[in-house]
Amino acid sequence: MSDQPAIRSIRDREFAYLLSGARLKFKQKIPRIDIGSVHLEPMNEGDTIDLPRWVAEVLVEMGVCENQEENFSSEVFKAVTREKIAGSDQLSTIRPDFYLKVRRQLSFAGDSSNSRSINGPELERTRTLIYDLVALRLRKILSMATSLSPPTDIREKLTPEEYQIFESIYGLLQSWRSIVMEGK
Repeated sequence: MSDQPAIRSIRDREFAYLLSGARLKFKQKIPRIDIGSVHLEPMNEGDTIDLPRWVAEVLVEMGVCENQEENFSSEVFKAVTREKIAGSDQLSTIRPDFYLKVRRQLSFAGDSSNSRSINGPELERTRTLIYDLVALRLRKILSMATSLSPPTDIREKLTPEEYQIFESIYGLLQSWRSIVMEGK
């Protein structure tokens, strides 16, 4: 299963996601710190900095910094709300790295030793919202894939993972139509 192109693509993108930037705010004064190949000069409480996400995760876990990104549960709630408002035949736009963030956040979920984890009722609400969002978007993607002429802006509305699904289904349906309808 791990050699499937979609899974390889997700893993490659996840690696790039961990190297992407994350904004942090320092909760305390720190001396110079070396984390792997990253060297941080001394920072004061309240200073903000952009660092690779993997470094940000280490510093947040140490309790030295707080992440300045939107709360994950709030981001999921807003994405579901936008998707519902868009209607049954329109897709809202979500961040290209949305599902990578979902994977990362859920991998830490329930880990009581991890300060970034979501626990209890909030975790269950967030999981339910994620399932709802995926179901809503997949229904719309499948509907658009059955169309003879999908929207021209579809690639901009879909995450790379969703576009792979759309492209596969659309191609399969086009081939099927060609065989059935045109005898080719």
